[in-house]
Amino acid sequence: MMQRLFAKKRLFLGLSALALVGTVPFAMNQPVLAQLQDVTDAIVQAVLRPEVKLTLSAEKQIVELNANGQETTSWEALEGKVTVQPNDVLRYTVDGSNSGDVEAKGLSITQPIPAQTVYELNSAEVNGNAEIVYSIDGGESFVAEPMVEVTLPDGTVEEQPAPADMYTHVQWNLSDDLASAQAVKAFYNVKVQ
Repeated sequence: MMQRLFAKKRLFLGLSALALVGTVPFAMNQPVLAQLQDVTDAIVQAVLRPEVKLTLSAEKQIVELNANGQETTSWEALEGKVTVQPNDVLRYTVDGSNSGDVEAKGLSITQPIPAQTVYELNSAEVNGNAEIVYSIDGGESFVAEPMVEVTLPDGTVEEQPAPADMYTHVQWNLSDDLASAQAVKAFYNVKVQ
């Protein structure tokens, strides 16, 4: 008799737990199928994401005189250990490509100006639509035209464009999404001090 009572109690507890599990999704106002759909969407989003790979390369500007005595400019790739001299102009290029399954939205590429070099004003470009902004405070903030306060000989203070040697970073904020299998190329020039 005691065993039968114990079995009935376990059956009652088991059915109570099943009833509770069945009512919890409805008490939360979200059916189980909707919850499963949310989990499935999250898994799909985790699998379908952009995978942007960036590579950095550098070139040295070579200026030569042609047969007519005119200057011609070419670029020589810098690989391994190289020696550069003061006043050499270097071009840094960032190549990016999206190997993911979906487009990369709001892509932003930021590059520091290397030590012992000075940014060449207006040399930053990109092969697409992008807002190009600059930092003069170590990458803390970015603006299209960095300004500094300058005290004039008469004691008045005015804002003037920051000199090139104050630039610390270049940033390209792409206006267009980078589609799957699409590439982007951004570059800028610096002069060796």
